[in-house]
Amino acid sequence: MSHQSRRMNTSYRRNGKLQSCEPCRKGKLRCDHMMPTCGRCARRNKPEQCVYHPAPLTKTANLPTPQTVETTNSTPSVAATYDFNSANFSNLEFPAFEEPSRPHQPRVPRASSLPAQPWSTNYPSNSDDLSRRHPCYPDNTVRCSSISWQFQQNSGFVSHTAILNENESSVGIYSYAATDQRSVSQSQIDSGVAVLKLLKDFHQLEKYVEKWYGLTQGVIIVGPMMKIWTTGIWSTWHKVLENQRPESLAQMSQKIWANTQKPLGDLLNRHTTAREFSTKTTGEGLRWEIIGSLLALVGLLAQSLQDGDSIFCSQDEPPIDRAALAVQMYNGSEACVKFCQDLGILNDLYLWLLFEYSVVYCNLHVKGSYNNWQKCGYLSTALMAFGLHQEIKVDDNTPFFMAELRKRFFVSCYENDKFSASFVGRPPMLSRQYCRIQLPLDLSDAQLMSDGLELENAIASLDANGWNQRGSINHCTFARIFASNALITEEILEISLGFLSSEEIVRRAADIEARAIQLWQNLPCFLRVNPENPWDTKRAPIELLFIAYIRLADLGHHFLLQRTLIKKVGTDSTKLLAVSRDMFSFMLVLTNQRAALRDFQIDFSQMLTMYGIPSACVIAVELLHQEQNPDSITTPLPRSDTIQDLSTFVACLGSITPESGGKHICERGRKFLKRILDTILTPAPLVRSNSSAEGLGDGSLSTPLFQTQDGEFMRWLESMEWEQESWVNFNQIQA
Repeated sequence: MSHQSRRMNTSYRRNGKLQSCEPCRKGKLRCDHMMPTCGRCARRNKPEQCVYHPAPLTKTANLPTPQTVETTNSTPSVAATYDFNSANFSNLEFPAFEEPSRPHQPRVPRASSLPAQPWSTNYPSNSDDLSRRHPCYPDNTVRCSSISWQFQQNSGFVSHTAILNENESSVGIYSYAATDQRSVSQSQIDSGVAVLKLLKDFHQLEKYVEKWYGLTQGVIIVGPMMKIWTTGIWSTWHKVLENQRPESLAQMSQKIWANTQKPLGDLLNRHTTAREFSTKTTGEGLRWEIIGSLLALVGLLAQSLQDGDSIFCSQDEPPIDRAALAVQMYNGSEACVKFCQDLGILNDLYLWLLFEYSVVYCNLHVKGSYNNWQKCGYLSTALMAFGLHQEIKVDDNTPFFMAELRKRFFVSCYENDKFSASFVGRPPMLSRQYCRIQLPLDLSDAQLMSDGLELENAIASLDANGWNQRGSINHCTFARIFASNALITEEILEISLGFLSSEEIVRRAADIEARAIQLWQNLPCFLRVNPENPWDTKRAPIELLFIAYIRLADLGHHFLLQRTLIKKVGTDSTKLLAVSRDMFSFMLVLTNQRAALRDFQIDFSQMLTMYGIPSACVIAVELLHQEQNPDSITTPLPRSDTIQDLSTFVACLGSITPESGGKHICERGRKFLKRILDTILTPAPLVRSNSSAEGLGDGSLSTPLFQTQDGEFMRWLESMEWEQESWVNFNQIQA
């Protein structure tokens, strides 16, 4: 139902409290007093029972109905969003993706309020049925001075403030949390001045940002929003930034400190547009979160491109040191994060900054390090403290665009958490048992920034399941797919890291494998790799990268499942070898087409460490076993082709630059694969040697593949920190 057709019941009881509907009154439950249907009755799918009796203690034959209490001339309008019920994921059926050429289901009128609904493949055929079966209306949340207080109120009935949250409004207390205005010291202002000095060559920073969005479409912060921010900064502060006078910079820093202390929630309500919000957070309203995000994006660009890129070179100036630029931008963004922490800031802008900053941080540090894992934990705790693991919906404090951005952000963090956990072999920090995963609508960034009729038309152009029908691969398209992947990954981690019986592991693994296969088969053709032409060069590089991640993620599910069955149950390794060959073959395609991914060095390193090295090592050990025990091999590997492919991959691993966070793992994998190739190509000297200093002379390699706990490969593979590091596919924070 559209927000225009709803209002609060302003009738009061004799005790001065707002009148509750009959179901809430009789059940002694808290009512949000909304008409024509309160939120509780809406969630129970019983709007017909939600009536406000003028005299509830008297008997009457005809009770007023919602239609008689309030009528409207406009037809209720709703829109569908996916809502994964994590508790029921074991019975989850993945929806079939609509092909663009297929006639889509009848459109459902949509409104900017866009209430969430449970995910169902049985989609209603008209808006009346939808509003009756899946109503979800915003709660009557009292407007507070801080948006964080709104999420504190939604923290659940088990929190220490639950009783206060439920009853304060009934005694006339509507704003418990006051804004915490902390005094800003001179040293903090001076630290702000140091950050502002990084913006001296602002036009060059704008070029970096334009290059970034031209390559990637952005990650968390959408391009049109960042464009408004940079335009506002220059139009208001260009003289200060150009002149770099200490007193002017100090005044600018003091102004930004004051703006950052203002609650972001004061700028948001149901009708706030994306452009209005963006405009109010730049220029005279500039905040440290915005500056930090700008610097972090420049740092990401510097890490993603290669040395000698045209944007770092000029005919009149010496080339810019890309690695030094990345460190400089990281230091600036880290200072902005620290500023927000000093003020106790917890809002959407801060979470976005924290995400982008963490990506830069983790790529500067060694993969698998404790510091990187700590950054993942900090982001996860901030996300939960803000309440994004709960239901995200449009309400009086949340406009449509912000609800969609929050869904995008949470899906990104949730998927990244599962990717990181599988990489390092640790339990995830965000559990599906406590997270409500809602898929954002598959809108482009420009569509999300629109409003009014343009936004309505963009939403109406989606199919019944919320996917775009143009065949384009947006970041949101990618996020929606990887939300399903994250749930599968978490289930694999549960059986891999948990303590289940062998029978339960086999049963659950078969169920997970069937749903993983179904998910891949339900993808439309333009999202699946064509075995005959796996690399469609007609697509933009970013779309090619998306497709590569989708394919590798699917293979990764089966790789982890087979590893789990081998280690936990002792099954045969035939399937693992087959999956490894498919995965390694696709990695060779990426290696041979590396020029198309030249602007995505972080992601390429990520793919090598997460998918390339494990699959290559499985094949290399099997090839070595084949050389040492040719009679025991039923399906031998093609010797010449396998050796050539491994040699190509070894050379690729050696090309990773030293400043990359994946250099250590790539070098470790390169040495291991090179030693196996040396053993195979020059067997006589090494076979005669009894030394096992390097581990490859260990007799355990003559036993069946992966049926032993000994041997250098098994020890190395078990200790390998399969960490992820990507800024494009929402798998961006590394453990």
